[in-house]
Amino acid sequence: MPGGPPTNDNTDPPAPLVSSFRVRADAGEPVAVVRVRNLQGAIPVGRDAWGRSGKLQPVLLSSEISFAQPFSGNAASSSVSASGDTDKLDAGTVHYGNLSKTLLSSLELWGQGRPSAGGAESSGLAASAIVATGSAAEVKTPRTADVFELLWVRMTGRVVDGSRIALPLDQLPFLDAAKLRSLSLTMSLPKASLLGAGVSLTTTASFRDDFSKGGDKTDDDKSSSSKNPLRSYSRALRIQGLHVPTLIGVNSNERKAKQMVVADVEIDRFDVADDIYSDLERTIVETMEASSFETLEALASQVANKILSDFRIGDSPAPMKERGWQVRVCLEKPIAVPFAECPAVEVTMGS
Repeated sequence: MPGGPPTNDNTDPPAPLVSSFRVRADAGEPVAVVRVRNLQGAIPVGRDAWGRSGKLQPVLLSSEISFAQPFSGNAASSSVSASGDTDKLDAGTVHYGNLSKTLLSSLELWGQGRPSAGGAESSGLAASAIVATGSAAEVKTPRTADVFELLWVRMTGRVVDGSRIALPLDQLPFLDAAKLRSLSLTMSLPKASLLGAGVSLTTTASFRDDFSKGGDKTDDDKSSSSKNPLRSYSRALRIQGLHVPTLIGVNSNERKAKQMVVADVEIDRFDVADDIYSDLERTIVETMEASSFETLEALASQVANKILSDFRIGDSPAPMKERGWQVRVCLEKPIAVPFAECPAVEVTMGS
């Protein structure tokens, strides 16, 4: 592979794309978690608030790592963490400083403009990006999904659905999948929305119990589907904090003028690699601006239905409900109740 060391191209069956709720249920109750929230960087990625591609914009990265075993009570085993008992970091946990460095170094690769300009390590990262996205051209002008895929590869060694190894053979992933219960990674673009607080893409994966017990170690496993460590994964796009003047309300005074409604819209089981959040925001805003509903329940249902039934991607005639999207719409009326921050209504529709 030009641009870096060889990679392992063997393909395993992908993990199923399911809802975020299903992934959390598959992972079970967490017992040991390390988080880092809102690491800050800036790269040209995706689309900006006006839908333009290739523009420099701020990026926030957050990650949550849930380990299969607790941090204490494991003194008899060297393969899991005893850091809660020894007060020392060990192989059963992660140093959150190193976690931060791993994420930021991957993000900075894209900001260099030339993926191979950072020496041997950057050359290997560029190879990872090409393997993960399938195209060297995409490395130069990344979509949000391309950057996200590279971050996931650096963390786990595999593409997001776990179906293949995408890290060069001379590199090790930051995390050992055998020690994980679940992993969540969020990439936020706080300036990518005209009327909102930003957009974000989140992937959460649950890991198989049998994998943590050595399911990737035997010769039989190497020729079977058990090499994929994931049980399931979810992918969710969120457009948050949209402030839209809307005619809404039951009371007579509310029928006289529009009031501000704040919308959070989440697309779960999101299966699209292209950056379509600007188009989705336009659909949401136009639907709310045209509203004359009395209830938030009706308006939220209308927004969800509009996305599932009427929204299209490019020239494809297929509605989003056929893709299996699950749409969650939360609407708030900040000024409706004087002595409350806001009343809110939330609906979820779709598969």
